[in-house]
Amino acid sequence: MMSSDSVLPSEGAKQPYVREMFDRIAGTYDLVNRLMTFGLDQGWRSRLVREMQVDRDGLVLDLACGTGDFLKAWAKQGIRAYGLDLSLQMLMRARPITGVVQGVGEALPFLDATFDAVSSGFAVRNFADFAIVLHEVARVLKPGGVVGILEVATPKSRLVRELHGLYFGSVVPLIGGLVSSDRSAYRYLPQSVAYLPSDQRFEELFAQAGFSQLRRWVLGLGAAQLFIARRGAA
Repeated sequence: MMSSDSVLPSEGAKQPYVREMFDRIAGTYDLVNRLMTFGLDQGWRSRLVREMQVDRDGLVLDLACGTGDFLKAWAKQGIRAYGLDLSLQMLMRARPITGVVQGVGEALPFLDATFDAVSSGFAVRNFADFAIVLHEVARVLKPGGVVGILEVATPKSRLVRELHGLYFGSVVPLIGGLVSSDRSAYRYLPQSVAYLPSDQRFEELFAQAGFSQLRRWVLGLGAAQLFIARRGAA
């Protein structure tokens, strides 16, 4: 049951809610991200790019690319990457080296087996249906292609979890509200952790979409997590 101060949208309203929210905060999104993660998010993205081990001649899709942080990380490696996001205002600030497309993860506008890799950062909670997204990712990946996902996590340690909950649930909305003047957006982002699948459910969703060799890393004292898996060869 949602609490009385919940800003989480009802089922069916999530996709337009998320699109409108990110359109509103696009101008300050990067600054707030750096402030609330103390700049650690950039290192986490670089770690995911390294762990995915994409060949220099590979083609990457960055799903829910936002303002283009992963696109820039791929470009630094000399790897071609295209971005997709549902928020037009975020895409207008991406300034990518290569192209971007407005669209949703549940219906990717690409042919089967187009990409060698798909990356995505802090987007699992914002998809309308993550299970469908994973099936779409598997469809557009070449056989043996790799998917890498960066997302927030809930620390296992009770003490760290309580401190993290206080910071993420109270301090982050304050920072976001002061910088962006949109308090509801930065109340949604911490509350959206409720949408995250459990560790076991993540494994089930990847397997059901045809992925194997799933690996997971926990970062930032348990505040973030990386997932990497490979599409089946068949």
